[in-house]
Amino acid sequence: MPKIAKQLTAIEVKRLEKEGFHAVGTVSGLGLNITKEGTKSWVFRIAYGGQRRKMGLGSYPAVTLAQAIEGARRLKNEISTGVDPIQAKKTIKSTLIAERAKARTFEECANLFLATRSFNNKKHSKQWESTLKTYAYPFIGKMLVGDIGIANIKAVLDPIWKTKTETASRVQGRIKSIIDYAIVSGYRDKSNPAIWDGFLDSIYQSPKKLKVVEHMDSLPYSKLHDFILALRKHDTMSAKALEFLILTAVRSDSVRSATWSQIDLDKKVWTVPKAFTKTKKRDHTVPLSTQAIELLNNLERFEDTNLLFPSATLKKLSDSTISKLMRDMYTNKEFTDKAVPHGFRSTFRVWCLEQTTYSSELAELSMMHEVGDSVYKAYQRSDGLERRRTIMQDWSNFANSPYVAVKQNDKNVVSIQMAKSA
Repeated sequence: MPKIAKQLTAIEVKRLEKEGFHAVGTVSGLGLNITKEGTKSWVFRIAYGGQRRKMGLGSYPAVTLAQAIEGARRLKNEISTGVDPIQAKKTIKSTLIAERAKARTFEECANLFLATRSFNNKKHSKQWESTLKTYAYPFIGKMLVGDIGIANIKAVLDPIWKTKTETASRVQGRIKSIIDYAIVSGYRDKSNPAIWDGFLDSIYQSPKKLKVVEHMDSLPYSKLHDFILALRKHDTMSAKALEFLILTAVRSDSVRSATWSQIDLDKKVWTVPKAFTKTKKRDHTVPLSTQAIELLNNLERFEDTNLLFPSATLKKLSDSTISKLMRDMYTNKEFTDKAVPHGFRSTFRVWCLEQTTYSSELAELSMMHEVGDSVYKAYQRSDGLERRRTIMQDWSNFANSPYVAVKQNDKNVVSIQMAKSA
């Protein structure tokens, strides 16, 4: 053990200026170390575990002589009981760092989670951010993600579960995903309080039972031809995109994202990449009617974009642009029934049911819908392209022909007549 040096007073310690280690007595091995630059700090030299160790006790004069002596005595006592003070200090520091790493708020975790995700379109990304900002952040945004419990989840969902069921269900799912991310990232070590199965389902009624289905406003098929005529008076890219949407019965995003490289004019086929289908499972082939081909042949092509229907800035048309066109046409009394672009898929489906003898399966395939159970899908390898070519041509012919109302003869037999397009 080091020899006990002469015990220095606080005044004597203050007068020390020479570079090097100065033993201060009272506790053997305790001294004030002075660097070449004149900075002063307390050092405790001691031998244990077969090695000589140096432990810092703080800078001088922030740590006084009395405090340094007290610290040195405490360390000696720890060593006498078998504790390695340096290792203990490292453990405490590591624990502190780990605890600080866990100190993430829900909003911080949400931002980190969203940064790892790739969305198919900006609209979907904005929906995530908007719903979290509106419904979740006011209640749990600033909370440490590790502290969120069921009461906090209820605070978010209770006000909207019955009145905005679909939105509430999406918020619940998004909160769950973010907390799952926090758990695997080490920011939370408790279970996820936003889980539905076996947890929230015991508190809230299923969204399927609460949800009131609101169908998109659609145009009656009897008024489709008149709408087409009114639409063609608008010589705009959005009007052409809307007409192509009607003729193909495809979703708006697929039409707005369509490129010339997806079109085979010779085979009269449009191949929609799976990224722009609802299921995202496989590409979808759309048979193009003669009217659809004619529309494409009359489109202007631009050198700086491959899009079929680019905006004025040669970017992808926004969904709101096509919707606004229909709203303006309705406001200007160009047609009298409230309808939205997506509603033309419903118009097509009702026409198939009431005006044709085509099978329900063929109609669903034409709309990019999944058909049949898993066993059926395993054996159904064809997408029915050639059969769908007939139904889509009939649909285009119908859209381009004046509608003639149902006539009933004296034998009580209903016949449907449609004037042929010129």
